[in-house]
Amino acid sequence: MNISLSEEALAALDTAGVRALLQAMPEERTAAALLPAVRRWAQVDLATVRAFMDCWPEPAAATAQVAEEVARQSAMGRWLAAELAQQAGDTTRALRAWEGIIEAGGSGQMAAALLARTRLLAQAGDADGALATLRRMLRDAGANGQATRAQADKLYVRIAPKVSTPVAGRAVRIAVLGSGTTAFLIPMLRMAAVRDGFAPVFYEGPYGAFRQEILDAESGLFAFKPDFVILATHWRDAHFPAFSNEPEKAVEEVAKEFQQLWAALLARHPCTLVQNNFDVPWDDPSGHLGQVEAGSRPACLRRLNLRLTELAPHSVLVADFDSAAASYGKARWASPRQWFMSKQHPALECLPEVADLWMALIRAAAGLSKKVLVLDLDNTLWAGTIGEDGLQGIRVGAPSAEGEAHAALQRYALELKERGVLLAVCSKNNMADARLPFEKHDGMLLSLDDFVAFSANWENKADNLKRMAQALNLGVDSFVFLDDNPVERALVRQALPGVAVPEVGRDPAEYVEILHRGRWFDSPRISAEDRKRHASYKANAARDTLQATVADMDSFLRHLEMRVTRGAFDATVLDRVAQLLGKTNQFNLTTRRHSLEQVRRLAETPSVWTQWFRLEDKFGDNGLIGVMIATPAEADTWEVDTFLMSCRVIGRRMEDYMAATLLDAARQRGIRRVIGRYLPTAKNGMVAKLYERLGFAADPSGQKEVFVFDLTAKAFSMPEYFQTKVS
Repeated sequence: MNISLSEEALAALDTAGVRALLQAMPEERTAAALLPAVRRWAQVDLATVRAFMDCWPEPAAATAQVAEEVARQSAMGRWLAAELAQQAGDTTRALRAWEGIIEAGGSGQMAAALLARTRLLAQAGDADGALATLRRMLRDAGANGQATRAQADKLYVRIAPKVSTPVAGRAVRIAVLGSGTTAFLIPMLRMAAVRDGFAPVFYEGPYGAFRQEILDAESGLFAFKPDFVILATHWRDAHFPAFSNEPEKAVEEVAKEFQQLWAALLARHPCTLVQNNFDVPWDDPSGHLGQVEAGSRPACLRRLNLRLTELAPHSVLVADFDSAAASYGKARWASPRQWFMSKQHPALECLPEVADLWMALIRAAAGLSKKVLVLDLDNTLWAGTIGEDGLQGIRVGAPSAEGEAHAALQRYALELKERGVLLAVCSKNNMADARLPFEKHDGMLLSLDDFVAFSANWENKADNLKRMAQALNLGVDSFVFLDDNPVERALVRQALPGVAVPEVGRDPAEYVEILHRGRWFDSPRISAEDRKRHASYKANAARDTLQATVADMDSFLRHLEMRVTRGAFDATVLDRVAQLLGKTNQFNLTTRRHSLEQVRRLAETPSVWTQWFRLEDKFGDNGLIGVMIATPAEADTWEVDTFLMSCRVIGRRMEDYMAATLLDAARQRGIRRVIGRYLPTAKNGMVAKLYERLGFAADPSGQKEVFVFDLTAKAFSMPEYFQTKVS
């Protein structure tokens, strides 16, 4: 049967109509007749694409039919051309087609376009390119659905063995133990880890056996030697009755059981443990009594969650599973059918939310939380354009509803600053215009003093962000960039893949929620250094001013009046030491990542020398900025396990002071040789020649990147710019 439709009839067809005709008559002539109907579609409908493809048994022969639609810049035509070229095996043409679709914004299907390009690159043998594209999809294309992540995971499993080491990412070993089914959780968590730059390896404990895995010293868990262990528990694991006669006793018994499990695990293997708290089911039969009766199951679960947080040692991070359930929607959080059929909890559709919750804590424990929130100005911090609307024309704060939404973002940013997140501005504006609202507008909550960097010009924002990172001695991968303009967001994503760029859209009422859902700034705990971070970076500006006024570096260092406090690791500094070990990348000779529990064990080992360093000067306290660990290699030899320093104190000869402290301690203990290793990474090139500058010699045996300081043959000196206090 032939199909013949007028232009008016074709224009009237929607996606459902076109798809119905294609499915009723899946033939080439049907596809040819209906192609003109898709010209006006600005976005791609994937179900209709599939219906078109079913009409073309020979993809190469169908290419000519699609050519006219491609020439007309039809979104569906471009997509069909890419699919046809890929199925026909024309890799070059298909890649070019997918790249064009992606550069044009994905036609409403960016995740699918990036996934298609990933498959094509994998088939072509470009594993590194495939992984980069897959990461982009997971990071930038809103690919948060369970089905999309499952597809991505299948691709990743094929790609991963062929990827080169630097591209693969930071190695991490994660064990997942649970009381229910965890098989579907692993792909979701793996994709969250890959998205965030990790190269993950997983161990899945046997079904329902998390207690046995922890209590059995010979279990697969301990043979795996994980960096992180996740206890995927839920409300049923507390075993609370509907009403308890002794609620405090019931809660304490469950809390103590988990406390004992944590202790048993950490005693056998130093790692970081992520423990779910307990989600409160929305359909509990107690109803309102769950709020008012202390013995009700909901009340006991809430009290238990607080108790777990109180009891958790520093190596145990309690994931707010109940908050994630509430955020997702508790009525959808659990699927009775999935629980009865496969003991799946929460529901499959919620698993990406769980994976992101866990991954935020893993990122934070690994020191990979973001450090800087970079904000656009016009239509981001206020409504309107200051350069065109003037001070009276922009809206921020009451009485405008839109203005209140922008003020809410400013309030959220201020509260992030209070817990250690740095704030910066990157705006296309004249500098005087950009500063004016902060100086004159009554509705502004943020002031100029709240920012550690302020860029307002007409240059490329990606270039401005790079300069900003250089000035702050930070990597751009520590930035989150918030901008209402989709073009600016796309340009920054393309130029600086490490920058997190939330897809905020144009509704300012949603800005805070979208920023919050990213969990980029999550931190296991807040330290004194975190609270002082803004003041520390502001003080750096004063130091730069001083440096510009003195004649030479020697005079600059003397004028700083630097004071160092140092000491061996103890309980008061373990959190900050572990934080630096996790996140310091540039000034780090080995980039070895020790967990908090591993740091604790090193501190308790008599043969291991540890030292932390705090630096103050006339402009302020930089906080704890340096860490050194030396371990015995032979009877009279130490090896430097860790030598790292915060980048914000680079250029003050602090590394010379730290090395001299190490060598002096070695000499006092009768050590004859100190061995230092430089393990190159993509980020620590700045310290490649450090050992040589400090007087270490190349290893006599010829080992590459190994250096030796012979204390019996060579002298060293302590830099004279520092006053020392030993703690």
